[in-house]
Amino acid sequence: MSQQKSKKTLINWDLVSVNPNDKNWDWKDLFCFWGVNIQSVIGFSLIASLYFIYDINSVIVFFGTLIGSLLVYFFSNWIGKPSQKFGLPFVVLLRSSLGFNGAKFFGLFRCIVGIFIFGIQTYFLSKAIVYLIRIAIFSHDASLLDNDIFLTFFLGLNIIDWFSIVTTIIIQGFLFSAGMIFNKKLIKFSAITVYLGMITFFFLVLLSDVKITSNAFVSLLDYSNFIDKSNIAP
Repeated sequence: MSQQKSKKTLINWDLVSVNPNDKNWDWKDLFCFWGVNIQSVIGFSLIASLYFIYDINSVIVFFGTLIGSLLVYFFSNWIGKPSQKFGLPFVVLLRSSLGFNGAKFFGLFRCIVGIFIFGIQTYFLSKAIVYLIRIAIFSHDASLLDNDIFLTFFLGLNIIDWFSIVTTIIIQGFLFSAGMIFNKKLIKFSAITVYLGMITFFFLVLLSDVKITSNAFVSLLDYSNFIDKSNIAP
């Protein structure tokens, strides 16, 4: 009896089991990965801005962000535990209970979520590049930004916006194709840089005037309407 040939769509190098020798991420690598993916400045800024738009108590904002982070931590580790143990991607493990087509269906859901997540990151990164370009042009000659080329828009974006978003997509494409060894080094560098930057910024603000800064922080901690319906529901 001849062995049935496997379909090419069932396997590729992104889906095969990881070599145990390559499972060399320690707690420092995982902490840095967590730092740049979940505990991101952009994510916290987005969450905080949404909360403050609804005029929610700052204590609710703090605890909401903390609880949300803990839930992500719990479910991410729960889902990722079998993948980490056997060295198999999450979508491959789904095949054992959902079959090949069922795993593709849930993989599609995860893909859609990823598109939105990376779409937001692409937007924020491209905006950062836009601001840097505008600042550079404005510093050289402020009148240049009044030229017609910078006032012509296509789909709501001018030439600086389009240049920035295309540059961002190219950078992301390079990072996705560079491999995990390169990204592991980049993640460690980025996490250390971000945390050092946040700590430095915190002390710069605090030490500028300790008394005023401390009083401003304490005044934000308003527990008077902590469990009010207008805070909890949103």
